[in-house]
Amino acid sequence: MVDLSQARLTTLAVHRVGNKIREEGFVASPELFEPDEAMAQLLQEYFLTPFKAEEFYKFTHPADLNLNELYTYVKAAFEESRENFLAKSVHILQHLYDVSVHPHVRGGELYVAHFRECVVDGTDLEAIGIFKTEHKDTFLKIAPGDDKLTMTAEQGINLKKLDKGCLIFNTFGDDGYSLMLVDKAGEDTRYWREDFLRVERIMDHSYQTQAFMTLTKDFCEDVFARDQDKKEQVVFLNKSLNYFAKNKEFDVEEYKETVFPSPEYKEEFDTYRRQYETDKGLQPAEEGFAISKYAVRSMKKEFKTLIKLDVPVEIRLDPRKTEEAGECMERGFDTQRGMYYYKIYFNQETE
Repeated sequence: MVDLSQARLTTLAVHRVGNKIREEGFVASPELFEPDEAMAQLLQEYFLTPFKAEEFYKFTHPADLNLNELYTYVKAAFEESRENFLAKSVHILQHLYDVSVHPHVRGGELYVAHFRECVVDGTDLEAIGIFKTEHKDTFLKIAPGDDKLTMTAEQGINLKKLDKGCLIFNTFGDDGYSLMLVDKAGEDTRYWREDFLRVERIMDHSYQTQAFMTLTKDFCEDVFARDQDKKEQVVFLNKSLNYFAKNKEFDVEEYKETVFPSPEYKEEFDTYRRQYETDKGLQPAEEGFAISKYAVRSMKKEFKTLIKLDVPVEIRLDPRKTEEAGECMERGFDTQRGMYYYKIYFNQETE
């Protein structure tokens, strides 16, 4: 669990970076920015509030981690004194400019910040944040005059819309650190994650939970849907979702007993799962894992409760009681109309 409520901004460098392919250049600040107390509080909230997803990444490189430019700059910034922080931030600025070569990459402000008192899984850590603003909003400024109000339009940064950011915690340094990402992905913005940061997800319990729920969804679409109608697919997916929502630890045998309607599907699922684990580099499900409640909440929207039809009618099942809802429905075929139908049993209509 990550708690940034007590985090303190201690050091900040602010630069300007453009698009290299358009030869926009960059502007490196000659000194650190020294905000007053009120400004520091605003900046902390602007930088840190968007980091809600407890998905952790690490720096990587196909040959040698030390060849990842950003990793080496961050490592030096953690290890060296505050006096060298500005110089390291300029290295980061240069690196970002060098990878900003796609025509859709926008110029903007680059912030490199140091924080203390970031709590991760109960441990107090320092962190380095790298943030970029790319979009400006129009604000109305109203000021009193001698006998009337004046109104002007000004361009500025919306403090509730951080475009891109990463927060790197000073832990597991030899393995690429542990970091979180924000990327309000527009078109062709993979440069931030793949070219600038060069990171990959850490295969922790959150990753394992998300991957296994994705596996179940893919199995439903690729295998289960071959034989079962939409109603049975919705019931199956939500039985799976309810298992993850109600349990703290994942047990694959218990999961199969709870979710699958017949033994042949269990066997097909095992075959499908083992190939999926091999392709994704996942640990075997037999080893089990702690279920991440955050991952379950984030994946919930992927598990549909709606049956869409080719007529202007939709059927929504209660996600908490999909199995009961399925028992109140029958699907058939009307030979006279030449159409399928659903028959729903109920006692009375409710508001």
